[in-house]
Amino acid sequence: MRLRAYWEILRPFNCMMAAAAAIIGLAIAGGLQPWATALIFLAVFLITGAGNTINDYYDREIDAINRPKRPIPSGRISAQKSLYYSLALFAVGCLFAGLVNQICLAVAAFNSALLFLYARNLKATPLAGNICVAFLTGSAFLFGGAAAGSAGLLANEVPFLLSFLVSMSREIAKDIEDMAGDRAGGARTLPILAGERAASVLAAAFALAAVVLGFFAPFGRAYLAIVVVADLFFLFSVLKIARGDATGCQKALKKGMAVALVAFLAAALLPVHLLGT
Repeated sequence: MRLRAYWEILRPFNCMMAAAAAIIGLAIAGGLQPWATALIFLAVFLITGAGNTINDYYDREIDAINRPKRPIPSGRISAQKSLYYSLALFAVGCLFAGLVNQICLAVAAFNSALLFLYARNLKATPLAGNICVAFLTGSAFLFGGAAAGSAGLLANEVPFLLSFLVSMSREIAKDIEDMAGDRAGGARTLPILAGERAASVLAAAFALAAVVLGFFAPFGRAYLAIVVVADLFFLFSVLKIARGDATGCQKALKKGMAVALVAFLAAALLPVHLLGT
């Protein structure tokens, strides 16, 4: 049961999504090779899991109100063990990144430091914490592309930006959902300071911006045919947040981003001349 808690605290679905984004970024950069693919997957999975774990360590008092069944507030993992666990995950993840190349190591080390800083200091900072998470989420594409060098980074500009916009919308929606616990914990999130209505408008604006950006990617018609489905989920999230359903908004955004990953995968695997036909 305790071993299961160590797996659960990673939030493996989120880790898998981040790792998948990195592999797609690698594919877009044209660098899919078995060894690099495995290292990129493991590095992103472990560093993302480390970030989730350290976040739960610093959020344990708030989670006792908002999410009491999570491993730390439920007592299945002690706070001290979760801290050591996260540090070990960061170290191993960076080790795998270093085996790819120096650019990947630099990105992994920077993101690891940013994840730690976010959990300890930035999460309670209005908007800055949201921007931090959105950058980290989108940077999975950049990390994957970095395996192919600086050109791989540039090839992933649109996936990075779209992921950033969707993540900004989702993070704000999460803050709206967590207002009660955040108030009790003394957090100063955007909806607490600016109000739920203003935060909802901003979340909707980021989702709509993602819809617009998706059509400007130079990936051809096959990509566009798939990304339209993702855009429908993003538009549905706008409807949900307008109706005061922050939870429903988050779910729609997560589903939309999953479809967008498929669209980017199609862009990566199909030749450019086929995408435009």
